[in-house]
Amino acid sequence: MVQIGIIGGGPVGSIAGLALKNAGHTVRLFDPTTQKPQMSLALSETTLVLLESIGVHLTTGQDLVEILVTEKGLPGSMLLNAPECGHPRFGRAICSHDLDHTLTAQAAGMVEPSAVTQVRARTTTGNPRIELETGETLEPDLVILADGGRSGLSDDLGMGAQLRSFDRTALLGRVTVEKPVNGRAYERFIGTGPLALLPIDADMYGFVWSLAPPDADALKQSTSALLDALYLALPPELGGVELVCDVVKIPLVERWIDQPYRPGIVLLGNGAQTIHPVAGQGLNLALRGVSRLVDALATGDPDTAVRAAFTSWKPNRDLTRLASSSLEALFDRGLLSRKLLTSIGMALGDQSPWLKRKIGEAGMGIIS
Repeated sequence: MVQIGIIGGGPVGSIAGLALKNAGHTVRLFDPTTQKPQMSLALSETTLVLLESIGVHLTTGQDLVEILVTEKGLPGSMLLNAPECGHPRFGRAICSHDLDHTLTAQAAGMVEPSAVTQVRARTTTGNPRIELETGETLEPDLVILADGGRSGLSDDLGMGAQLRSFDRTALLGRVTVEKPVNGRAYERFIGTGPLALLPIDADMYGFVWSLAPPDADALKQSTSALLDALYLALPPELGGVELVCDVVKIPLVERWIDQPYRPGIVLLGNGAQTIHPVAGQGLNLALRGVSRLVDALATGDPDTAVRAAFTSWKPNRDLTRLASSSLEALFDRGLLSRKLLTSIGMALGDQSPWLKRKIGEAGMGIIS
């Protein structure tokens, strides 16, 4: 049994805490209440399996049964269908607040609303140390830092992140459509940037739209302009569109730490890596790391377990980073030759069950 202190009670910290507690470890989780924006999440099948294993049963959202990949104005498309790929679903789309509420109920009594003021790594003479604003000091066997990098604690530990701006801004929101297609998500590439659309209720979809910053600013300021732009950008089969919540604007910056651990300390979640959101893989990637850590702690001391977990997770981590950032780079090029190759590639890919299965499984985390 390992004594573990977790800093950060968002989805990654809460799920890590529940999974580690279920595995028999002693867990203390610290998280001052913070207001989080509403986002739409695409939870992969591996994430859903992890949630079920810790007693988290989702009752909201929609199963992702199909993913339609298209580029506006071009012939050719690729439709990924889960049953045709040998799976009942690729995952589940859900509003982030619904997931937060479910996790809060499951972790009731486990979260302590104390702020952490300092963290120190393990030394040759003692365990890692957590200092709270209350004056209490803890020396657990392992510290998990899952605060999204917002506190600066990772910088204090000498784990400065590499930051890379995509020179893009994401608009996040939810819409209702006139003619919803049950269980179908969309990956839509248009001249202004990639647009991901996730079905989260009967006729409601969450969207993430990557735009040039001036375009994002203009659309954020005018609801009518945004609705007109969305209507033109979305697949025609969905019909009319209406906004159902305030739109959130987020500058797209990749945050990356190559080796997100020190003696007695490991970073998980956005503090260790924040990747491009268009493929919806950030949370799924982090939770694959959580699963590997839980498994490794069953057979090794904390530092050995962290190194083993990271070594097994690193290839998937690097590949997910590359795939997520490449989508923006590839489809941001308006060259006619690129568009022609894309159209041909999607048309040919749509005829290959093997390729569609590999893309669907890799994208939704069924194979890690």
